[in-house]
Amino acid sequence: MNTYSNSKQKAALLVVGLAIFLDMMIYGMIVPILPKYASSLGASQTDIGLLFGSYAAVLFIATPIFGFLSDRIGRRGPMLWGLIGLAAATLLFAFAESFWMLIAARSLQGLAAAVTWTSGLAILADLYSSEERGKAMGLALSGQAAGILLGPTIGGWLYELGGYQLPFLFAAGLALVDGLLRIFLLRDLPENKTSSFLSPFGLLRNRSLLLITGVVIIGAAVPSVLEPTLPIHLQQEFGAKPGMIGMLFAIPTLAYGLATPVIGKLSSKIGYKRAMLVGLVAVAISLPLAALPNSMWMQAASLVLLGVSMGMVLAPCLPALAELSENSGLSSYGITFAIYNTAYSIGMMLGPVSSGFLTEAIGLKYSYLAVGCVALLYMLLILPAIRRVDTVRYKG
Repeated sequence: MNTYSNSKQKAALLVVGLAIFLDMMIYGMIVPILPKYASSLGASQTDIGLLFGSYAAVLFIATPIFGFLSDRIGRRGPMLWGLIGLAAATLLFAFAESFWMLIAARSLQGLAAAVTWTSGLAILADLYSSEERGKAMGLALSGQAAGILLGPTIGGWLYELGGYQLPFLFAAGLALVDGLLRIFLLRDLPENKTSSFLSPFGLLRNRSLLLITGVVIIGAAVPSVLEPTLPIHLQQEFGAKPGMIGMLFAIPTLAYGLATPVIGKLSSKIGYKRAMLVGLVAVAISLPLAALPNSMWMQAASLVLLGVSMGMVLAPCLPALAELSENSGLSSYGITFAIYNTAYSIGMMLGPVSSGFLTEAIGLKYSYLAVGCVALLYMLLILPAIRRVDTVRYKG
């Protein structure tokens, strides 16, 4: 059981939540800015797709490495490395004069995210007991939702106010404040170094971890399914302009951010795996509904339901992985959350590709239905395995 003081726990939660918020705010801030600027540098539509995808690709590659380092050398150092990387990426965006400098900045941003997410989540797992972990990680994930929600708005507003460089200089200033918080609030954090730990391949032999990894992939794919297809649908169905589309996209993010702390606390009581099963069913229902409304208020309501469903899928995954690592007796939280990030990046890559292909082949409604069916089939696939695990635990 964790015995750290409440003040240390709150300080760590503030630092990790702010770190996740800043990372996702800068991630979203470039959405209304970068395509136009990249085009001015001669980038094609394919090049711009490569630019946006480079974040997830580097995140996928880097997370196991920094998860390993976080377990071996402690959490404080990697948290500072992540901040330095994010600040450097932000300044590189601001002063980029070629497309390849933008690629380098976006890739560095993904590298910084790999460091921050694995180390930050491992800090919370170190400091919070299994009973408190769900709520704490739900609150930290609210920072993710807030960053995604505010990033495009802040980026677009600052761009109109002061041109291309201002949003990135503003973000660099926030990174400086975040850096001071990481230095001062984490200075008394005990360095939980793990001399004996499982390799990622050792952990991946764990059946329960594989089941949770699949849930993470589906949960990450759901919002990215919407990105290339729903804006066109909203424009064609309702004549929605970019501002209205941006507001509608904010709805599931806001619902997700408000729901995750509650879901995290609830999942600690009813069991993480049971909460995931309910979330998969909710996604299977709510995603197809997002393509059906013929009025704006119904569209907004369907997106609220989808945002809550996303929270029901993802919020239990983090504390479930921490519990899995803890029950192994090894507490290799860095590696464990590196696997989470890797799975998340896979979902981020699969979502837009599958959505674009299926929508072109069978239409928006049936493509969302198909993805919803994948979530439902996965739930049915893992249900017997989860029942077996629960039965063995009960008999034990």
